[in-house]
Amino acid sequence: FPKLHDELKVKTLSGGAVSIVSAFCIFVLFVSELSIYLTVKKTDHVLVDKSRDVEVLINFDITVHRLPCKLVSIDAKDSFGQHQTNVLHHIHKYRLDSAGEYVDESPEKIELKQTLATEELTQLDSIPKVQTPAPTPQPTEAPGEKKCLDCFGAAKYPGACCNTCEELRQAYMNRGWSTQTLGNTPQCKGKPIGGDGADLLAKGEGCRISGYLNVSKVQGYFHLSPGKTKQMNTLHIYDMGAFTDGKFNISHTVHSLSFGKQYPGSHNPLDNTTKSFGEEVTIGMFQYYIKVVPTRYNHLNGNTVETNQFSVTDHLRILPSIRSLKPGSLPGVFVHYDFSPMRVEITESRQPLAHFLTQLCAILGGVFTVSGIIDQMVYQS
Repeated sequence: FPKLHDELKVKTLSGGAVSIVSAFCIFVLFVSELSIYLTVKKTDHVLVDKSRDVEVLINFDITVHRLPCKLVSIDAKDSFGQHQTNVLHHIHKYRLDSAGEYVDESPEKIELKQTLATEELTQLDSIPKVQTPAPTPQPTEAPGEKKCLDCFGAAKYPGACCNTCEELRQAYMNRGWSTQTLGNTPQCKGKPIGGDGADLLAKGEGCRISGYLNVSKVQGYFHLSPGKTKQMNTLHIYDMGAFTDGKFNISHTVHSLSFGKQYPGSHNPLDNTTKSFGEEVTIGMFQYYIKVVPTRYNHLNGNTVETNQFSVTDHLRILPSIRSLKPGSLPGVFVHYDFSPMRVEITESRQPLAHFLTQLCAILGGVFTVSGIIDQMVYQS
């Protein structure tokens, strides 16, 4: 058997110090190598997106601070103006008081209005006015006779009654007539034409809207607009009679907005974004322009998540009063989205076990060799 060197048989203070330092170096290098081995690396690749006939999930949670839920409508539309008859939706609205607290914990389920094809976004007062009969005094109601107030030519069927201001307002909307003259009718005299929505607006109520849309993978938008909506022939009408002063506040908070499922490290730039406007912005059209990048995330265990990430810019367009709006200038909060032709693929990976073991052997052999050389030099000196 080979004989040990003298410096390995003699106990010296310098040899002990070299041994301790060597052991410490081995421990530090082992921990560092183990950390590298356990760390999951992410590699990005940019590819051409070849997917077709894919639906995209849009998740959103938005609060409009000064618009009651009864006066907020939500619509979605393709940029090509085509119907999305298979759009799935699950949207709820929560009433908020002027302090931002929930008025009613139970949400209101709403129906998403049909998207428009050749329909034109317009506002009720921008439709050409139709000559309507002047309101006439109502005859005295005989005892025991059922009350039936006149609809002033707006009734859908002969003999129909409009006994309340809301019924008369709906009849006018169905005809496409302006509701601004209803203040002279017996049903609406001395009452807010906008109904209970106007009362809630005066109280400063807000609305939190949350849910999701499942839409086709084409350019389009969805928007939150003030007023009640009504479909009439080829027109999509927004009744803004509740906004008697012609003003409203479009201040809002985007609590969350995402296109698809979440994945590790995902970041949505609009989360917890608040846009507040003072008296200088009486009516406006706030628009978000979003560029959506299809993304595939490949997990280390083989699972794959098909999702999207996006970038965003925004723009505020101040509009004239509600009374003088033009078609295509609907106030509210618009979210325009467009899809990139490129796709990002993110893949998780980890250092192979064989590489990790090889590195450990290299650490042990290297430290032992270097410490032996140092100890020999110190011993011989």
